[in-house]
Amino acid sequence: PSSTLSPLRQAILQELSAANIFLVLESGEIVTPCLSRGTILPGVTRDSVLEMAKMFKDELQPVMAKSVGKEDIEVTVSERDVSVEDLNSAVEVFVTGTAAEVVPVQSIGTSADDEESFSVKFPHGESEPGPVTFKLLEMLREVVAGQRTNEKIQDWLCDVHATPEDFRKGGI
Repeated sequence: PSSTLSPLRQAILQELSAANIFLVLESGEIVTPCLSRGTILPGVTRDSVLEMAKMFKDELQPVMAKSVGKEDIEVTVSERDVSVEDLNSAVEVFVTGTAAEVVPVQSIGTSADDEESFSVKFPHGESEPGPVTFKLLEMLREVVAGQRTNEKIQDWLCDVHATPEDFRKGGI
């Protein structure tokens, strides 16, 4: 972030309440805060969404194009420091959690009585999830239902009735 930005806008986002945050940026980047600071938990759903976004970038491209309004947009996926200022470039924001799965965020802001106020409302997320958020939720549910698989995710699901040895191996 530029040094001309206020301290609040330079602040690094970590999590949203008890959920991992993801931004879908105008540039086509799907980004979530990195774990290297050691201040956020490495959520299972966070990791699943990251892996799916990387594996299925080509499948996400048409919905990314719809979300950002650019047909030739390239989908990139990254973990990095995410600043409050990055929220101004977001067309979609969502959070992930084990029980919540993938949930769209309509807006983020500070309290009106804070020393420095900040508020941003996202183009997608008010009445329904944005195209990228919806597609990632759909993909996650397909994986959980055993309807979507490939080499990297074939061992994500385990048969809870398997022997302890087979359960540890993973896969169904």
